[in-house]
Amino acid sequence: MQRRPVPKRPASPLVERFRAVRALSVALVAPLSDADATVQSMEDASPAKWHLAHTSWFFETFVLRDFVGGYALYDARFPFLFNSYYEAEGKRHARARRGMVTRPSLEEILAYR
Repeated sequence: MQRRPVPKRPASPLVERFRAVRALSVALVAPLSDADATVQSMEDASPAKWHLAHTSWFFETFVLRDFVGGYALYDARFPFLFNSYYEAEGKRHARARRGMVTRPSLEEILAYR
């Protein structure tokens, strides 16, 4: 007996919106060098590289870690580096010094995403 391929269901509007926003974020940083993406113009503004990593850390922490059984962190350094808001999540890098995070590189952050 030959198996029929399972038809692919179209993505929900929420999934499509999620993908579009993530693609836009990557497109916005495409012309930036690693150094450009590291600069923090003021204490309350996130550098581009930090922002990309923070949003990925947020998803990893509050969705994957909490709701995917057996999930393992992508990198054990990231909770400290990319959380500057959530005190309940432990020690974190100072918000005003996010522009001092020179490693991981922008390339590594994009791979994390």
